[in-house]
Amino acid sequence: MGMYGYLRRIAPPDVPRIRDDPRLLGAFLFGDAPGVVEERVPGLLGFFLRLMRIKVEVAATEPSSKEPLWPRPGAGEQISLDKAWHGLHYLLTGTADGGREPACFLLSGGEDLGDDDDVQARLLSVEQVRWFGEHLASLSTEELTRRFDPDQMTKLRIYLDVIWKRPEEEDAPRGYLIAAFTDLREFVATAAAEGDAVVVCIS
Repeated sequence: MGMYGYLRRIAPPDVPRIRDDPRLLGAFLFGDAPGVVEERVPGLLGFFLRLMRIKVEVAATEPSSKEPLWPRPGAGEQISLDKAWHGLHYLLTGTADGGREPACFLLSGGEDLGDDDDVQARLLSVEQVRWFGEHLASLSTEELTRRFDPDQMTKLRIYLDVIWKRPEEEDAPRGYLIAAFTDLREFVATAAAEGDAVVVCIS
């Protein structure tokens, strides 16, 4: 499975809703949980399951008639960093889990949301998004390329550490991170220009 990173924009008036209601935060991050229906198992197995009062539930195939708790993200409202989030953090900060603000905003800074140990979700305020955007805009892909250090990244166990020094990969890992950086810089710049906050999630 692995851990994936993504960011989603949110308008400032909507922030109190996800801050105060864990159900809305979950729907905002992951969409509504699929509905379930009871499935009637045929034959002898079904007879024994009914005898033991065991229900078999499966995900509903028909769309729910209920309004979703939170609308799905529109075009440009969410970005996936895939598994590049930790490598990007290293390129931005030179560390595995530290660094100064705003360079460290992928892994720290902002306001913690929720209390799920398996999901790290943080809110970057409008001001922090602008600050982060300015910092990313000040960096060139050439500078980030120079910061790519397979030996140090492997030593620090930067996530996906098994790929950084693979000779058969050639420039693929570096290109993977640089492409993710370019997408991140554009996404944050747009969020800043439109006055949005951003939720950063590693899950």
